[in-house]
Amino acid sequence: METFIEYAPLVIVIIMFFLQYKLFVTPDQISEVKSELIEYMADHYVSDRTYRDNHTSLENRMDSIDKNVNDVKTLLISIVQWHGSTNN
Repeated sequence: METFIEYAPLVIVIIMFFLQYKLFVTPDQISEVKSELIEYMADHYVSDRTYRDNHTSLENRMDSIDKNVNDVKTLLISIVQWHGSTNN
């Protein structure tokens, strides 16, 4: 009992520190923060499935653009070669 009385002020200071900096939380506070976090994530992030669908769509569009650029390049090369052969 004597050691308890000796360390009682320190224990009270530590408990007050925890309470002051809100290191102990109630289940209500946890559920409130959880709902805020879920709402934040819904507003600022997309789901993995949506990301993958959009990424696949973007890859398909880029492949199409690459194909079109190659077609234009081939057409320009053939035009330059045709004009070069007619000038000679």
